[in-house]
Amino acid sequence: MIKVKVKPHPSGGYKSIEISGHAEYAEYGKDIVCAGVSALAETAVLGLENVVGIKPLVNKKEGCFTLKLPDNMTAQELKKAAIILETIFLGIEDISKSYPLNIRTGIIEEV
Repeated sequence: MIKVKVKPHPSGGYKSIEISGHAEYAEYGKDIVCAGVSALAETAVLGLENVVGIKPLVNKKEGCFTLKLPDNMTAQELKKAAIILETIFLGIEDISKSYPLNIRTGIIEEV
């Protein structure tokens, strides 16, 4: 199962997204659930770099993807980044509604 967690940003939106696991919907290379989530994750990176103009902190390994926003963002950059990350998370949540046995989403509330 793919697990997707986001951490809220104190100013609104999300400050990070963590994706781990495998969908196990189909064999490697034919798994549409994995492909959909991967495409959205990579789109988030492209949007942050090319639309917002920031360099997110990205860590990619087999079965694991982590994206964190940098700390030194302007208010304008943060606003744009929030829209991108919220949109990506909405897309992933929509996939999880169609494939609830293969993907789970959640929000990490910090204490």
